[in-house]
Amino acid sequence: MNQIHARAGSCLALFLIFSGAVVGAGYKSFTRSVVVFNTVCAKCHEAQCSGRLSFDEDFEVSSSHVVRHYDGAAGNKQLQKELFTILNYMKANCAYYPVQQHIPPQRIWYGEKLDSQATPEEKYYFVPVGSLDQGAYRLELSLAENTKATLQIVSGTFDMMVEDCYESREQRIVVPFQVEEPGEYYVRIYPRKPVRIVRLAIARQKKDAIPAR
Repeated sequence: MNQIHARAGSCLALFLIFSGAVVGAGYKSFTRSVVVFNTVCAKCHEAQCSGRLSFDEDFEVSSSHVVRHYDGAAGNKQLQKELFTILNYMKANCAYYPVQQHIPPQRIWYGEKLDSQATPEEKYYFVPVGSLDQGAYRLELSLAENTKATLQIVSGTFDMMVEDCYESREQRIVVPFQVEEPGEYYVRIYPRKPVRIVRLAIARQKKDAIPAR
C-alpha cells in the first residue's frame, strides 16, 4: 500500500500515505471516503480479496490499521468507521463499494461532479465511468496545469486494463484503450503533484485518432 510504481521510468513513484483533510457529513462524506479508500487503500486489498470476510477484527482494533496506512483518519472516528466499512465490503464481496453515481450521458465529467471524485489535498481521482461495451475507446483529460500522472483503468473485477505514466501536453492527456470484456470500469489517476483535473471524458475511439500522450 505504500507506493504505486509507474512503469514509465520518467515518472516518480507516488506515495499513498498522506495527510488528508477532514471530510464533511452525510452522503458527500461517504463518497469522499470511498474515493480515499479506492486511491489509498484498494491497491493492496484488491490483491488480497478472497470473496469472504477475512478482516474480522472489531472496529476498535482495526482502526489502528486504518490510521497506520492513512494518517488523515487520525482523530476522525467517522472517517475511520467509513473506511473500515468499505474495507470489509471489499473483503467480503471482491468488489468496489457501491455508491450512487450518475453517469453523464456523453461520459463527460467536469466541475463539482469531477471534484467530488478526488482526494482533498493530493488530488488523486477515482471515477466510476459506468458500463462499457466491447470496443475501442479513448480517455481524455484536461488539467489545470501540465504534470505527469499515473493512470489506471480498472474493471469491476480488478483487472488492470491500463496502468502507465503519461505527461500532459498543452494541459491534455489522451489515452486510447481497448475493452475486451463488457462490464463496469473505473479510472484512477495519481498526478505527480496536486493538480486539478477540469474535464474527464470517455469516448469511442475513431480511426486515425490521436495516439497516447
